[in-house]
Amino acid sequence: MKKAGGRLVALDGVNGSALDAAARALGQEHRDERSCVSVWDASAIFNEVLLATVGAGDPSARTLILLYAADLAHRIRAEIRPALDAGRLVIAAPYVDTAIAFGHAVGLEEEWVAEVLAFAPTPDSREIVDSPKTGALDNRGFVEFCCRQLRGDNDKAGLELLKRAGARLKQR
Repeated sequence: MKKAGGRLVALDGVNGSALDAAARALGQEHRDERSCVSVWDASAIFNEVLLATVGAGDPSARTLILLYAADLAHRIRAEIRPALDAGRLVIAAPYVDTAIAFGHAVGLEEEWVAEVLAFAPTPDSREIVDSPKTGALDNRGFVEFCCRQLRGDNDKAGLELLKRAGARLKQR
C-alpha cells in the first residue's frame, strides 16, 4: 500500500512497556513534525478477548494473529493513514515485524503471517526496541498478551515464548 506525504516509523519489540517508552520518546524528539503514536489494541478488540466468558475458550495463535491484523487495519484507517495524509510523522508501535516474530515463535508459517499483514504500508524506517530483562510478563504489549493467552499464568512458559519471539525479531 502506498503512503502519502508523511513518514511512517515502525517500532517493533516484545516488551510493551519498552515499546511505549521508546515510541513516546521518539514522538517528543520529533514533535516539530507533529508526530503521533499508534499503539496496538486501538480498536479494543483484545480488550474484548479479555472480557469473553470462560465458556468462549482461549483463542489460538492463528486467531490472535488475525485479531492483530484486524486491529492494525483499524489503526491504519483511523490513525495512521489520516496522519500520513496530513504530512505527519507516525510512529507505529508495534507494527508488522512484531506479529511476524510472534507467529514464528509459536510455529506459524512466516509467509502466512506476512501475507495476512501485507495490506500495511511499508514503513520509511524500522527500529527494534530491546527488551529489559525481567522475570515476569508485564502484559502491556501484544506479544505478552498473546503469551498469557496461550500459556496462562505459567510465567516460565510465557517467558520462553517471549524469548523466542524476541530472538526472531532480532534476526529480521
